[in-house]
Amino acid sequence: MQIPIVLLCLICALTYSCSKDSDNNKESFLIIQTPEGFPEFKAPSGEEINPIRFALGKKLFFDTRLSIDNSISCGSCHFQSNAFTDSRVSSVGVDGALGQRNSQPLFNLAWRTRFFRDGGVDDLALSVLNPINNPHEMRFSISGVLKRLNENQAYQTLFRQAFNDTATAQNTIRALSVFQRMLISANSRYDQKYLQNKPINLTEQEQRGYELFFGNKTRCASCHGGFNFSNEEFRCNGLFESYPDSGRQRITFLVADRGKFLVPSLRNVAVTAPYMHDGSIETLEEVIERYNQGGTSFFNKDPQIQPLGLSNEEKADLKAFLLTLTDSSFLNNPAFQAY
Repeated sequence: MQIPIVLLCLICALTYSCSKDSDNNKESFLIIQTPEGFPEFKAPSGEEINPIRFALGKKLFFDTRLSIDNSISCGSCHFQSNAFTDSRVSSVGVDGALGQRNSQPLFNLAWRTRFFRDGGVDDLALSVLNPINNPHEMRFSISGVLKRLNENQAYQTLFRQAFNDTATAQNTIRALSVFQRMLISANSRYDQKYLQNKPINLTEQEQRGYELFFGNKTRCASCHGGFNFSNEEFRCNGLFESYPDSGRQRITFLVADRGKFLVPSLRNVAVTAPYMHDGSIETLEEVIERYNQGGTSFFNKDPQIQPLGLSNEEKADLKAFLLTLTDSSFLNNPAFQAY
C-alpha cells in the first residue's frame, strides 16, 4: 500500500535543527508517494518539497506575526481537528472582524487548480496573500510581514537554509504553499476499502448509502465524484431565492455565474460544519434534507438539483456513507500540529 507521506521524513521535518550542523540535511527531500486512486503528485517548479521548507511553512502557518496586531495566524481559522477549517459560521479576524464567507477546509490542495469559494485564485502560493491583506482577516501587508521575519534571527536562519536567501515575498508564499501541499487526506475507511483494496467492510447501512450516493436516484457523484469527491466546477445549488453573495460572478462579472460556488470536497465532511458558503446550515442532516427538497426556484440553480424523494431511512443511509469519508489519521497526524 502506498502512503501519501513517509513518516520518517515528516519527523525529520519536525525535528530539523536550525544549526549549521544540519546543513548536510538540507537536500533530504520529503518522499512523496501518490495515494492510491489519486492522480500523480508533482510540485510546481520552485516549490519543490523538502524537510526544511516544510518546517518553515509550518512555522509561518501558526505564527501570529502574519497579522497586523500579532493576534491571529493561519491556524487561528484552520484547525486540524476540523480538517483545517473552523466551527464558526464566519471566522474571526483582527479586532473581532467577521469573515465574509465560511472558512474552507485545507487538504489535498496539491491537486486543486482553483482556490477560494469563487475560484478567484488559481495558484496555491498566491492564495496566502489574500488573508494577509484582507481587512476582515489579518489586515496586514506582505511588506510588513517580511520586515518582521527578516528582523527575527530564527527566521533568518530558516530562510537561508530553505532558499539560500532572506525572507522575500516569493520565498514566504512558497514555504506556506509547501506546508499546505503536504496536508494530504487519503486514508478514510472509504479509501481503505475502495482505493487501497484493504479488507475493510462497510456496514449494511453504509453500503446502502454508498449505492445511493453513486446511484441515479441522488446523482451526488455527478458533482461530488472523483478521487477528491469534487468535480472542481462552479455550480449553484439553489440554496436561496436570491444571493447577496454573487459567488463566481464576483470574478467573471457574468450573470450566468451568479450564485455559483466551487463544488467542495466531501472528504471529512463530518467535521467541517457549519456548511455552505455562508455557513448557514448547521448539521449534515439538514444538508441532506435541503438537497432532498430540491432547492429553491432561483433562476441560476443547477438543473440537476431536483427533489429526491428520499425516505428517512435513505437519508440516514446517505449520512452513514458520508461518515466513511472521515480520515482520522489526517485529523490526528502529529506532523501537522502546531509546535
